[in-house]
Amino acid sequence: MPTNHVTSLLEGYLDNRLSPEERRSVETHLALCQPCRERLHIARRLVDELKPTMLAALGQPALPPALRQRVRQAANTPQPWSFNWTFPGRVLNTVGTVAVIALLAFGVWTVIRGQLLGADSSFEIVSSSPSSDGTAEQIVAATPTLTPLSSIIPAPTLTKSSVGDTLEKVTSTPRTADTSENGLEAQNIPLSQPESVPISPPQPAPAPTHTPEPPTGTIAFAYFNQAPGRQVYETHLINADGTNPRLFPLDGVSEPALRFADGEYQLAYRAYHKPTSPRSLLSGDVEGKVSYRVGGFFEDAQPDWSPKEYRLIYASQREVDRRWRLYTSWGDGEKEINLRREGESPTFAPDGFHFAFITCDNTGNRCGIWVGDLGNSEYGSQPILENRLAQSPDWSPVSAEIAYMANPGGNWDLYVVDSNGENVRRLTDDPAIDGLPAWSPDGKWLAFLSNREGSWGIWLLHVATGETRRVFSFDGGVFTPPNEPPYGQRDWYDEQLSWSE
Repeated sequence: MPTNHVTSLLEGYLDNRLSPEERRSVETHLALCQPCRERLHIARRLVDELKPTMLAALGQPALPPALRQRVRQAANTPQPWSFNWTFPGRVLNTVGTVAVIALLAFGVWTVIRGQLLGADSSFEIVSSSPSSDGTAEQIVAATPTLTPLSSIIPAPTLTKSSVGDTLEKVTSTPRTADTSENGLEAQNIPLSQPESVPISPPQPAPAPTHTPEPPTGTIAFAYFNQAPGRQVYETHLINADGTNPRLFPLDGVSEPALRFADGEYQLAYRAYHKPTSPRSLLSGDVEGKVSYRVGGFFEDAQPDWSPKEYRLIYASQREVDRRWRLYTSWGDGEKEINLRREGESPTFAPDGFHFAFITCDNTGNRCGIWVGDLGNSEYGSQPILENRLAQSPDWSPVSAEIAYMANPGGNWDLYVVDSNGENVRRLTDDPAIDGLPAWSPDGKWLAFLSNREGSWGIWLLHVATGETRRVFSFDGGVFTPPNEPPYGQRDWYDEQLSWSE
């Protein structure tokens, strides 16, 4: 394969601009070409090392096109895997040029920042809420201080009884009766004000100080089995230590959400009507004997269970504009509520009342991770992390931490942020894809999907020590089904993992 063509494909691979077919072609070539894998690793390292400086100086994590072209040309030698003195010289010269430009830009940014900090930073929020006579009443409130969400939800010290009292106020009547127009009492619990939080530079994993306790519980995941005679999505369950793998009986289902309550497992999943399931969001037992239709639309997807009650939250593109919106209902599909909030990938907080999700504001800006609640999601939701690259959030079941994946520089890795938008930190830094994080029930581990070591599999990360281990290998499973009904265009990032007791 010509060197220039390899460079062009790798650049597109880094930027996540390749089609699924091109990505598969590149990954197949990388599996056979050791020099190409080394070159990809060098390119990703270069992007990661330059990213913090470029973010501070130019406001973007990637190089501008002109500088990127110079870096690519400097690195594009006829034999990139052989050593010569010209290549280091070119790289150092290019990096020096970037550093000079970044330094000048940083000086300008420092002056502007100083002027902004000297200005009056007070602001007002103008929101609209319905009054008792049905008219809209304008509420204007100065907010000189911020209220972090973690101070409202001290998740590490929550108990079932204390949170249950809060939920009683929200759902104070049996399931057969509503307490308000949408079936829930609105609670105006204030959330933290949005802050633009840059991604911190990569941090090396801390050295293990002790052997972590073995992970427990069950992990659910799905992939497309392309074997002859199958050609369907399969959902699997496996013990967290990698033992007892088993196949969910229904074929053609994915995006699993697993719940353990009252001594038994319940599974919510997206079904594609191919070949053994109806075309809908479903929930039921893990034996596939009992199932309930949830939502009732094929476009309903991305379910997540409440940690406190028999409730689901999910996203759907059912409306004619095909925009993602959020809904909630009981696990059997009854009492569906439109949360009147655009968004996708919802995930419940430990209290079962707040939730995080991915969205933008009404103008298409301030995109990233937002937090809302079941009582006032339409007007009370606010962004905690403005980052267009953030996807697949998962709220820890025992704390105020939210894990997510992002691909600055074209490298998908795992990150975590506090629920008030503070303390963003990177958890993985590997040339392979790391994504779809799912917390363990005790909040000590993260399960994630990765193609490390040349094949897709389920990996575990011990958050405190940085230890990683693979617990399942897909052995030929892929995430790109045929781009045709009922699947459409799908890839690995359209899936989700789930971990329950």
